[in-house]
Amino acid sequence: METLTDRNSYLKATNKDGFCLLEATASWCSQCKAIQPFVDKMIKKYPDGRYYKYDTDTADDISQELGANQMPTFHAFKDGDLMGSVTGAKAKELESLIKESYDGKIVDTEE
Repeated sequence: METLTDRNSYLKATNKDGFCLLEATASWCSQCKAIQPFVDKMIKKYPDGRYYKYDTDTADDISQELGANQMPTFHAFKDGDLMGSVTGAKAKELESLIKESYDGKIVDTEE
């Protein structure tokens, strides 16, 4: 998962064709750490997407633009358009958001 550090890197990442997922996180966020194994599983299951994270404490211009004021917050983009978001460590909602926007290959992962 690549880390975005400022608004320019965010715009460059999200304006490409295809699916991408952004995670708003913070080093102190226990829920961010708790959901990380599930996020790693989603990256393997939906390998044709691009996955990024940014720290709301250091990249506040991104969190302000997206209105991410709780961690973790996930934003899904497809072909440069914001498709939706999930706030909190909600695994089922996160996978539903990915499924709605993702149209690449799906790799069967073991539970």
